[in-house]
Amino acid sequence: MPILRFEGYSDDTFGEIAHTKDDYDNCASGEPIEYLVAHRASGMGVVVTGQHCPGKSGSWMIGVANWDPDFADTDFPRWPMRIEAQDYRNGFNPSLVIEAPDGVTVTCLQRSGHDEG
Repeated sequence: MPILRFEGYSDDTFGEIAHTKDDYDNCASGEPIEYLVAHRASGMGVVVTGQHCPGKSGSWMIGVANWDPDFADTDFPRWPMRIEAQDYRNGFNPSLVIEAPDGVTVTCLQRSGHDEG
């Protein structure tokens, strides 16, 4: 079972740093960065969104939404998930930890040519 850890750095880089070691740099555009975490065998998944919050926060907000591309009222995955402080670098940012099932894929939705379905 892979352990996924989503974190943001600086004001422009967010991604999964433990299993896939994939991050995306939005060049400080202020736009959110989204990753699809999909388990195709079960048809379940989540979209993880990182948004840098300027101003008084100055850190990253991480959100999780159900992946239901066909609007079929797919159940939210019962995978263990938790928010905790980053272990290293700048510990003032949150980290989303997901205990995902074997066979899960992680895809950045901001990259051209991504596959949502």
